[in-house]
Amino acid sequence: MRQKRGIFAAGLVGLAATVLPVLGSGSASADYAPQPGDIVGVGGDTPQYALQFAADGDTAGAAGFNGAGNKNRLVAFNATPDANGRSAYTNSVTTGTASVALNPTDVLRAGTHPVQRVSSSGNAITALLDDTNSPEVINYVFSASLPTPTQQSTAASNGWGYLHVVEFGTDAVEIAADNTSTNAPAGLSAQDLLDIYTGVDTTWNELPGNSSGSSATIVPLIPPTGSSIYKTFIADLTTANGGTAPTLSTSVKTVEQNDPSAITGSSSSANAIVPFSAARLSLWNSGYFYNPADTFGQAGSPFPLPPATSNPLAPGVSLLTGTVPGGGTAYDSAITDYVIFRQSDVASTTPFEPGSSLNWTQALFSYPAAPSIAWFDSGAGQALIAASGVTPVYDDLGDAHS
Repeated sequence: MRQKRGIFAAGLVGLAATVLPVLGSGSASADYAPQPGDIVGVGGDTPQYALQFAADGDTAGAAGFNGAGNKNRLVAFNATPDANGRSAYTNSVTTGTASVALNPTDVLRAGTHPVQRVSSSGNAITALLDDTNSPEVINYVFSASLPTPTQQSTAASNGWGYLHVVEFGTDAVEIAADNTSTNAPAGLSAQDLLDIYTGVDTTWNELPGNSSGSSATIVPLIPPTGSSIYKTFIADLTTANGGTAPTLSTSVKTVEQNDPSAITGSSSSANAIVPFSAARLSLWNSGYFYNPADTFGQAGSPFPLPPATSNPLAPGVSLLTGTVPGGGTAYDSAITDYVIFRQSDVASTTPFEPGSSLNWTQALFSYPAAPSIAWFDSGAGQALIAASGVTPVYDDLGDAHS
């Protein structure tokens, strides 16, 4: 196992939005179809912007790996089909029926058919294990979850040795609420959340120590079951419940992961709460996202025509990290972001770039011998990870599993 390196200074998160470097793999597959020498990754929603920034740069002008003009590129297909982190739905206006989620597609390699977009960490690892093509279609995944022992066994059965895991950053799951008007207390403990999400406490004044709180009904929201935020949150509720998985109340509604409008667009936003990625909220607060209704050059867009001023979106939510009325600590659960690839690729003798002796795993993710440093272990790479809101921490974990 590689020695864990120190945490990179996190003062780079609040970056002003200027010009976004261009490589369209994250936002629309038609913009760039990866070529044979490119390294292609799919993964989960929570770590997707860290990979996107590391590959293509940030809005402050720091160049990503691809900014060096390399012949072969690092490509990361976002879990979400929209660069603002939104999922896709049918248009209920034209269909006359309730809007339902679509299955957006990607072209993972030039000259191939569109395939269903990978939309979660778990699905990404499954897709990697299912890719027994030669040459590989998917080279790596970005994930907020470790492989399971069973998945490591599948990798061995595929003849890859195992799945190689590199930790590149940390994040946290916390509870988001409306930052303009909320009836939630400053902090909620894991026990409070267990009681809320199982229906034991349905109004704010039923919470221990909060008898003077509002009598309004709490609106508990939760991300989809396949998301890393959901899995982390449910695991923590299970711990709070003495090791037994909780049965969620019928009042719990499923919403998009890491989407502030789940709160601000709620019919009772002052009473809505949802588990949320702290890193994603930091990215929102940095001014990265703009109104998708604004056309290019329109006043308010990130590329306005003079003398208009750009106007980034505000998330409208904040995290409940303050004092818990009934005592204890506010809910805050650490999560880790990983890149995962085949161990057999580590042993490859094929150089990634012309004129280099390093293969792609060594150039990008895992090179243990000085003086060479893999991009994700470099100061420049870690600064870009920090710009996405994730706290960079490099650790080569080898064949780690959950």
